[in-house]
Amino acid sequence: MEKRKFFAGLFVMLGLIFGSLFTNFVYKDYLAYGGQLDSLILNNKNLYISGSGLFPYVLFKRGKQYGMFFLAGYLLQPVVFLYGGLICGSFFLGSILSLQIIQLGIKGLLIVLLSFFPQFICYGFGIALLFRRNFLEAKKEGRVFEKNPSFLDKHSVLIEILSVISGCILESYINPVMMLYLLNFLKIH
Repeated sequence: MEKRKFFAGLFVMLGLIFGSLFTNFVYKDYLAYGGQLDSLILNNKNLYISGSGLFPYVLFKRGKQYGMFFLAGYLLQPVVFLYGGLICGSFFLGSILSLQIIQLGIKGLLIVLLSFFPQFICYGFGIALLFRRNFLEAKKEGRVFEKNPSFLDKHSVLIEILSVISGCILESYINPVMMLYLLNFLKIH
């Protein structure tokens, strides 16, 4: 177990470093060829307007992502799926953090970190259940079914879907209001 935690941390750190380095190299070339930084940065207040039109879009986007995770979880070995997901997610996070920090400094860091709250608590719970189920199924392949599976084992897929829908509701209605207050507080327009 300790070995798995070490490698998970290592892959997250590598993803953050490579994402940041990649973005810094691309950023310099992008500006050198006439690009504008404003088109890369998420500081537009219009992005954080909640409403009923946002919910179907977020639900479709997150549902599609969950479907890809669900499919990859069954096609790949659980360890490959876990470490691949960690390095890809942290690469993306490192890239976004670099762009925001270059433009806005510490304000950019706050914007990125708070843009994941509170919906990614639900998304993280759903993905953690998916990982757990894949690890348990990989262990059970050669054995007979368990006689008394737990509630989470019985209803894992349903709980995962409910957590994704809950996260979509939070991302569509709660997070935009929080981000708008944060942008007003930081006086970013």
